Parts: sequence; C-alpha cells; structure tokens
Amino acid sequence: MDIILEKIDNLNTLEETASKIALIVMEKYINELEEELFRNKPKDLEVVGFRKKKIATKLGEINIKRRLYKKKNCKDYIFLLDEKLNIRKGRRVSGEYLKLLVSLSSMLSFRKVEEVTKEAGFPSLSHGTIHKEVREFGERESKKIKHEKEEVFTEGKLQIDGKKEKDLLFIEADGIMVSSQEDKERMEIKVGVVHEGWYYETPAKKRRRLKNPKIVMGMYKNADSFWEEFSSEISKEYDLTKTQVVLNGDGASWIQETSKDYFPGLIVQLDRFHIKKDVSRYFGYEIAEGLYKVLQHGDTQAFIDTLESLIWEAETKEKREKRRKLVKHYQKYKEHLLDYRYRLPEQLKGKRNLYGMGIVEGYVDKNIARRMKKQGMSWSKKGAEAMAKILMLKHNKKLKERLNDNYYIIRSPIKELKYRKRKYTGNWNDWLQAKMPVLYGVDSGKDWVKAIKNLVTV
Repeated sequence: MDIILEKIDNLNTLEETASKIALIVMEKYINELEEELFRNKPKDLEVVGFRKKKIATKLGEINIKRRLYKKKNCKDYIFLLDEKLNIRKGRRVSGEYLKLLVSLSSMLSFRKVEEVTKEAGFPSLSHGTIHKEVREFGERESKKIKHEKEEVFTEGKLQIDGKKEKDLLFIEADGIMVSSQEDKERMEIKVGVVHEGWYYETPAKKRRRLKNPKIVMGMYKNADSFWEEFSSEISKEYDLTKTQVVLNGDGASWIQETSKDYFPGLIVQLDRFHIKKDVSRYFGYEIAEGLYKVLQHGDTQAFIDTLESLIWEAETKEKREKRRKLVKHYQKYKEHLLDYRYRLPEQLKGKRNLYGMGIVEGYVDKNIARRMKKQGMSWSKKGAEAMAKILMLKHNKKLKERLNDNYYIIRSPIKELKYRKRKYTGNWNDWLQAKMPVLYGVDSGKDWVKAIKNLVTV
C-alpha cells in the first residue's frame, strides 16, 4: 500500500488508483464467490465446464470465469454465479453503468453516448451495444407496466386505501409522429399528462408551475390500450371515486370520445391552441382572434354560427370544403368547445387558482420531440416504445428505482396459480364470497361493467 501511495501526487492520480484497486477487489470477490458456490452446490448439480464473460462497469471491464452446471436427470443448465449476482443472459454492462447509459441515451443519440463515455474514460462500448442494453431496459419496463395494467383490468387488483383524494384532477393528451424504420408511414406516440392544478413559483406570481405532474406515454395498438394504461398508472396514486376529472386535447377521437369510457363524469375540452390554429389556417388570423374571444366568454353557438356563415366566402371549392369540415367537427363536439370552468359542478366553480389548459405541447416537445424527432432519426416500433418509456420514467423521477434489476421479476401466471394452489391453507369456501373490484374501479363507467353489476345484484 505504501508503494502505491508513493506514486500518488495529485487528486487525479488518487482517483485513478482508487478505481483500479476497486476493480481488482471486485474481480477477487467474484472469484471467491464462485468458489464458495461450488463448494456448497446442491447435490443434484454437476459441473459441465467453465464459461467466460466480460462485463463493463463504471470502474472498468471485469472478466468473469464461472462454472456451468447441469441438473442430474434433467436438461436444465444454470450458472450459480449468475443467479447469485442476478446477471441476466447476454448482459454486457453492470447495473450502475447501465444507469449512466440510460440517462445519457435519454438526451443523446446512441452514437453520441458512445463518444461521450469513451472520452470520459469509461469502458468503450459500440453504439450498437449501448442501443441493445438501453432498449432491453425499456422493453422490460414496458412489459412490467403492461403486467401491472393487466392486474388492474383482469384481476381487479385495485388498491384504494392510502391514496390521495383530490376533488379535481387535470389531464392533457396529445400524439406525436415519429419516423419509422419499418415502413413509409410514421408512427404515433400517445402522451398523457396528469396534474393537480397550478401554483406560483414566487410571491410575484410571474411564473406558474403544475402541481405534481406525471406523464404516461408509449406506442399503443389502439385508444383503449392507452387509456387502460393511463388510468391504471393514475390509480396507483389517486383514489378517483370522488374526483372530477377534466381532459384537454386536440380533436382526435381517441381523446374526445374513447376517454369517456374510463373516467365517469369526465369533462372533455377541445384544446384552445388547436382551435385558434385551425380557425386561423382556414378562416384567417383576424377572424380567429375575434372568435377566440367569443369562445372564451362561453358563447359556443355564436362561435359556430359565425364560422358557418363564413364558409361561402372562401375563394375556391377546396377551401370551402375544408371550412365545412372544420365547422362540422366543431358542431360534433359543441359541448367540448365550452371552457371547463363553465362546466364544473357547483361545489367546484368557486375553487381558486383555476387557469386555462394547454401545456401538453410543451411537454411533448421537452420529453419526446427533442430526443426522437431529430433530423434523419427513425425508430422501430419496439425501439420507439422502449425510448418512450425511458423518457416517461425520467420525467416522473422513477428512472433510478426502475433500473434496479429486482424490480423486473414478473412471475408466470401459470406458475403463480400452481404456487397458490400448493400454498393455500385457508377455507376454500371463503373464495366464493370474493368481491368484484371491477365494479368500483377505474373501469366502472363502462357499459359492460354496468351489465355485470346488474347480474350480480339480482
């Protein structure tokens, strides 16, 4: 130790030396652990041979030599060391190094991450390897969230106790198109933001912030898949049984219509930014400015009537048709044109600090567009879903928690049922008295749930 210390003449060499010592200690510990596991191995295991593996860590690259075991009278092969240290098959990086790679990849392209880590002195990995490791993490996260959603919607695992009770919650939804590697059509990432309202950062009241904003986003096969996941994520934090939910979004049917199936009594509002933009595009800026003020005063009929009267003033047939389609769209969602503050229940209308909605565009730009829509960038469906989940975790400040490998243990439903059958020692007659959480859960407003309620209450 004295010889090592003699070569240290500044903080940089001290740090470098400490890292090298730590790497040596780490490899030595792993080797000793491998021998300990061999000495105490189960009697039904026999050694087949040794296998080598390299793992990149923040300290440097470590070389592991571990025994491959085979169960007697069975075809199963295992690495006791891998099981003990929770090293997944095909893994190239340690958990701590993966945290760094995922964090950097949420801001930079994989090629840039390769450059940055190499220049910083970390183990050199190709951008392809970095992409693979980061994507696998995002895919595991996506599977975990889907599994949790299924527990709510198919098994009725909805925990109500201990959650926040809010009289009012706000949701904003939007979609963003990203380039696809697989076909010419672009792919849509759906985004939902939920928050509890607004507050001012300073006493001068110059800048508002959202209270406890949370994001849900990803690739979904249909609107129901998005709203199931969104409502499932919200239900982890909030008890919605007595909550008035307000939703703001553009004119897409998955926002304006499908959302109502998941939040009973939902107030849906057409986004003001999109209204102003569309009216300005097809009717002109001055008309848009004037009618926007009319709409803000709550006169939706005057807004629609004025637009309808201006259809025939368009110069061409094509422009008249576009105006007609826009007016027809507003007629269809006439109720959604009215500002949510006019439609709140009486007990909430006097609530203070209620402001206009329309923040989702900024969230989309900040959390997705800057990372996924750079020039020339394209994605596979799985890659886009994985990155969307990583960006979602980062915003929700859950990235560190979910990067813990132990978080991703998802038991097989078949094995889980067999396990319960083996272990259950209670009175099976009690099972027949079970409740049906779906009757009062996030799905309670759907017609099929109402039909079930009628059946079970006969």
